[in-house]
Amino acid sequence: MTTARLQASETSVLEAAHLDHLFQALTKKGYAVVGPTVREGAIVYDRLASAAELPAGWTDEQNGGTYRLKRRGDQALFGYAVGPHSWKKFLHPPEQKLWQAERGADGFTIFQEKQVHPKYAFLGVRSCELHAIAIQDKVFLQGPFVDSV
Repeated sequence: MTTARLQASETSVLEAAHLDHLFQALTKKGYAVVGPTVREGAIVYDRLASAAELPAGWTDEQNGGTYRLKRRGDQALFGYAVGPHSWKKFLHPPEQKLWQAERGADGFTIFQEKQVHPKYAFLGVRSCELHAIAIQDKVFLQGPFVDSV
């Protein structure tokens, strides 16, 4: 397989049969691949190990307080509406361990938790989701109360 370097303004098409090559290349560079998958009766965003975990042939049906999975007539990988989850759980995790303590004979010793920020490669992000992420970036990185993490 030959590789070509693309500029940011260029577009390329990747055949579905070659998606696992993309997964392997991203993983080799230290990225955790995150994308849509079928879990818990819904299409959710989660870490993926291969293209086989993408929701091929699935869609979601949403209407007035209902959400259900439905089979499509094709094997589309991204043939669904924006689901019940968002990318926020990866960009701004709901839990973060700041420190831990150990009790000894002389009292407590506090250990600062080393902050580890994983490198993510998001697959299947919709335009509206990209715009929402950009707004959050503006608020958290340029607002009056900058998030230092």
